[in-house]
Amino acid sequence: MNFYGKISFLLICAYIMLLPLIPQEVVFKGVAVTDFILALIVFLYVINLLVSKISIENFKDGIIDFFTDKLSIFITLLLGIMLLSTIYAKNKGLALSESARFITYVFLYFVIKYEFNSKKQIKTLLKCYISVSFILCCIGILQYFTGFALNETFRRAYTSGVITRITSTFANPNAFGAYLILIIFPLIMLSIYEKNKTKKIMYILLSMLVIINMVMTFSRNAILGLGIGLLVLTLIYSIKWIFALGGLAILLSFIPSVSQRILGTFDLHQNELRIKLWKTALYMIKDHPILGVGNGNFVTRYNEYITKYSELKYYGYRNYPNHNSYLKLESELGILGIASFIGIIITVLFRIKKLYSTTKDKFYIPFYTGIMASMIVFLLMNLSDNLLFLPKVTTYFWFIIATTEAALGKSYKSAKQ
Repeated sequence: MNFYGKISFLLICAYIMLLPLIPQEVVFKGVAVTDFILALIVFLYVINLLVSKISIENFKDGIIDFFTDKLSIFITLLLGIMLLSTIYAKNKGLALSESARFITYVFLYFVIKYEFNSKKQIKTLLKCYISVSFILCCIGILQYFTGFALNETFRRAYTSGVITRITSTFANPNAFGAYLILIIFPLIMLSIYEKNKTKKIMYILLSMLVIINMVMTFSRNAILGLGIGLLVLTLIYSIKWIFALGGLAILLSFIPSVSQRILGTFDLHQNELRIKLWKTALYMIKDHPILGVGNGNFVTRYNEYITKYSELKYYGYRNYPNHNSYLKLESELGILGIASFIGIIITVLFRIKKLYSTTKDKFYIPFYTGIMASMIVFLLMNLSDNLLFLPKVTTYFWFIIATTEAALGKSYKSAKQ
């Protein structure tokens, strides 16, 4: 790998580490620092294509594969519909902004899959992901006991007492909980498979740290997701885990604030806002079934619909997000958009299963077995939240997909070192 390639790879590692740690408000010459790093990666990647024959070969092979591979075709269709929607969207700026953000995910996917796809590079990227998760959890523990960088909105009084819902560096507890869901099951599986005692203890301690943080978010989605994920791992890995699953459920039920949050999942009064938001999306889908209202434009059209249908109003709420990624996708991008995304999901799940079922690598087997559980739970969590549209969370969703594809090494040349 030449100089520009090495710097590009180091910058991607830095991006994976710094994205959740540096607030979007921190800017360099008017541009968010993390976006600046991403722009620098793009710039150096282009330079590398101009000076490296190996990189240009990888790029040519990558382009051919990208437009013939099933997963990439679904991704391209989704991006095309997003860009098309900017024409008819009421808020064209918002549609273009969300489309541009999706392009950054596609770029990272392309570069990791076709350029930085050696085992050493993939494992380095995954270790960066694990390392930043450790840092985020340490911040979460500090936040719980000191209130460090915690919005007072997330310190509330409930019947069981005052509950502090940690967010770490994320916008809210649900976003942090979703991030933790993506990493917890790979860590649990690494804890089981690892033979080296030092590493095994490290993975066990990190798993415990992640679970503690998850509980301290008091996110219903995340806590229920933990249980569902363990059930998935039980089915994939060992039925004996059913006893551990039952033990964890009993243990969590003894924490009043946790059991109160979980029971709230089935409280129609607590979920009244979400139900009205979903109904609003259904009205939009009925009115715009084929193309939707435009990328990101549910929020823009929300006020219009609650004015037209008074039963959808919820106090004085205005410009409110949908809280269901699939209804958001269908209401904004129509049947073509949701069909493309479903194609992506199905293909990704099959690819992950293929990877952990066929690989001989002793790190990939447990990590991607855990990823299967994480992906299933994360996708289920999006039934009641817009987690697929939170950049600090969604970047890692696409990062995982990219490393899966790179590790499979299907129908393209591996990057030469």
